[in-house]
Amino acid sequence: MSAFAARLPLRLPHLAFLLLTPLGQAEATEPARLHVYTVSTDAELTGIQVRACFTGKPPRRLVAESLDASTVLEHIGLEGGRKSFEPNGTELRLGTLPDDACLGYHVDLGGYEARHARGGSPTRHVGSDLITDVGVWFWRPDTLAEDEDIEVVFDLPAGVSVSAPWTPIARADGRPAYRVGPTPYDWPAAIAFGHFSEHLVPVPAGRLRVAILDSRPRVNEAELLDWLGRAAATVATLYGRFPVPEAQVLVVPGAQGNEPVPWAYVLRGGGPAAHFFVNQRHSIEQFDADWTAVHELSHLLLPYVQSEDAWLSEGTASYYQNVLRARAGRISAREAWAQLHAGFTRGRDVMRGVTLADATERMYRGGAFQRVYWEGAAIMLLADERLRERSGGRQSLDTALEALQTCCLSAQRAWRARELFEKLDQLTGMGVFAELYEQHVGSAQFPGLNEVYRRLGLVLDADGRIALTDDAPERPYRDAIMGVHSSAPADGGHN
Repeated sequence: MSAFAARLPLRLPHLAFLLLTPLGQAEATEPARLHVYTVSTDAELTGIQVRACFTGKPPRRLVAESLDASTVLEHIGLEGGRKSFEPNGTELRLGTLPDDACLGYHVDLGGYEARHARGGSPTRHVGSDLITDVGVWFWRPDTLAEDEDIEVVFDLPAGVSVSAPWTPIARADGRPAYRVGPTPYDWPAAIAFGHFSEHLVPVPAGRLRVAILDSRPRVNEAELLDWLGRAAATVATLYGRFPVPEAQVLVVPGAQGNEPVPWAYVLRGGGPAAHFFVNQRHSIEQFDADWTAVHELSHLLLPYVQSEDAWLSEGTASYYQNVLRARAGRISAREAWAQLHAGFTRGRDVMRGVTLADATERMYRGGAFQRVYWEGAAIMLLADERLRERSGGRQSLDTALEALQTCCLSAQRAWRARELFEKLDQLTGMGVFAELYEQHVGSAQFPGLNEVYRRLGLVLDADGRIALTDDAPERPYRDAIMGVHSSAPADGGHN
């Protein structure tokens, strides 16, 4: 999650033209049972009307992800009959309904104030546009069989568009539509409605679907789309392609803060999504000098990791926000090592005497996030170095994550860190990750890095700044981590 630091000279040829290409849509594969939800809004974007039609036998209950859903549900009833239903928390019991039944309901968001928002996506208006938690208004079956899916079709007022995390499909009538797919219903997700165009940003082996919401002053959309494309291309340098074929991206202007991106996060409900809350008064040079976009998109290198093990997802993103920017030429190798070292120092100085697992549980109290992010990043550095050293440079954290991308980035399940580390050990044929888990997750000591610094040739000068030595035993691994040719000067940048 969130904000600040370094400049990218990388440019993608003809990207500005490609970014403004109309959004492409996939051909839909028809499941045996397809339930159709038709969603409409009023012109002021204060209410959502839903008609949910089920194919075959309807579910006996519907569920919503948000605890606030029952407070904004005005009425839900059986179409063509007098039967109506009342929610009990996040559950709506339907009982036995006739085959192919349709339900209608209305959600009032006009005076809505989130009481239980999680996932960082509170429902609110942004200028004349609206961002809303899916879980506030989407009442759906809690599970879908393998031959079952939900199609959500939007019937919107003139000039109003929608951005959703689900898979977009083409319909003959031209209305925007999506397939929900197998993502668990209780993973947070968000949708935006408004007077924007959704742009397709091509990335290696994938695309970003970007919506930029309303703002005063207006955002320079071409510049911000270009910024996102460069950040995604930087992440794709890890193994030559973006980790997921598609991601929803919402850019929400008007954020308060001294950084270009004071707040950002990744969600997985309905599909991968990244939301950036930006201060559009900053220059594009300041956006390019900020690490946030690379950090957030680096989260997609892993599957959904449960919040109890946020040190793994945040540590991986914190490690690669520096490594990948160095490889892309945005910062020098020395600067990347210096930023990693500064992070390790911050992490070591907070929550002393507390295990990493306990610090993760308290992540948003007492500055614990610094410990969580940077001890996680230290573990990633140790994993990277050990894999390279034990395999003679044939394996690395990069190759481990590439193998993970091939097998295990499913959108259908969440992982605990221990089982994900077991999978990485299986993929690499080594025990590196199990070792690190046992050594550090239950320990109250920040990992000792002196020995790995010595082997890689990272030393502190008289002023406490990182310097790089030429004669380190593992200098080739140090250079490979940051993408530096071994002939480059020790303190030099990217060749």
